[in-house]
Amino acid sequence: MPPTNREIGRELNVASTGHVDYHLTMLEKKNLIVRQPKKSRGIKLVKQEVAGIPLVGTIAAGQPLDIYATPSEHLDMGRDLVERENCYALLVKGQSMIEEHICDGDYVVIKPQQTCKNGDIVVAVHRFEGESGSATLKRFFQEKEHDRVRLQPANSELDPILIPKSIWDREWEIQGKVVAIFRQCDSAA
Repeated sequence: MPPTNREIGRELNVASTGHVDYHLTMLEKKNLIVRQPKKSRGIKLVKQEVAGIPLVGTIAAGQPLDIYATPSEHLDMGRDLVERENCYALLVKGQSMIEEHICDGDYVVIKPQQTCKNGDIVVAVHRFEGESGSATLKRFFQEKEHDRVRLQPANSELDPILIPKSIWDREWEIQGKVVAIFRQCDSAA
């Protein structure tokens, strides 16, 4: 049962029911609540759409990890990213992209697409016969002179993944391109 204005005021240490009413009116204008006139307990919450970009799993910045298809939660990000059609986020695991300032524990926002340009940071997926496959986060380079694809880490201590073009065409695909990187800062530090 919703509280009355007096009950709200008592819990918030606000003596004036007029102040409570003012704040309830502001919540109503923001479409967060609906009030029923002439009812002392006439407050209903408006169901909010899930905002943010779906976090669909983890991406390897190192050796490929398994692919996750079901969103586990949503990350609240700026409106311009949220409104991009079909973008999703992945949690980075590993250190292979640290020279691009993509660290273990960061989130990368991915724009789904199957093509990319040389130098784009992409989610490359290695598909196995009858299985979902594994994915890795690397810079993509198509090396026509060597007839291969190079997935380049951004860590000088690691070697690139070199894939002959015939194997790339048969077993690999681009799932999307990185359009943003987010890092959580520890405010206690």
